[in-house]
Amino acid sequence: MENWKTILGVFGASVGLVILMAVGLSKLSGDGGGTIKVPVEQLTEGAGWEMSTGEAKVTVVEFSDIQCPACKEAEPISKELRQTPGVRFVYRHFPLFTIHKNAWKGGRALEAARMMGKGWEMMALMFEKQKDWSDLADPDGAFVGYAKELGLAESEFAEKYKSKETDEAVGVDSALGNRLRLSGTPTFFVNGEQVATSFVIGRVKELLK
Repeated sequence: MENWKTILGVFGASVGLVILMAVGLSKLSGDGGGTIKVPVEQLTEGAGWEMSTGEAKVTVVEFSDIQCPACKEAEPISKELRQTPGVRFVYRHFPLFTIHKNAWKGGRALEAARMMGKGWEMMALMFEKQKDWSDLADPDGAFVGYAKELGLAESEFAEKYKSKETDEAVGVDSALGNRLRLSGTPTFFVNGEQVATSFVIGRVKELLK
């Protein structure tokens, strides 16, 4: 009888651990926490990153962390949305710096490149090389190298990267994400309504019909 109690206790603990892990992973991916509805103007005000093809009928806002593996996996979805006619795509930084030590600096590197006209290209390159720079004690040199690879002037990029301007740009987006109490990244909003990553494209296509 005691053996059965022990077995049931171990089984129950295992199930509980699986549930906790599932909840934790959902928070990191930004798909948990229920649906949030926010006015589009609140989501887009002050945004530095925006792309649209043709007349915009649907606004998609993504909160992303350039060091987040889930965001890298979602990048093909984001790229498809940016290239979809009728979609206004807005990108906002939400660096999870408590678990991704170089996320904030990564956001600043993106901002520096954006200010020099190569923001989206820098994003693609940093996602591609994410494993190379994520664990570096000091990623500054790597980011300058990526800027050089994109044809940007090293000294100008380095100056902008370390400027107050890039820090504030990341900070504005991060503060908005915190006010919205976002649970993780990537988090997508379609016309102001939070939509799970796996359903974003389908939802956008429905609205474009």
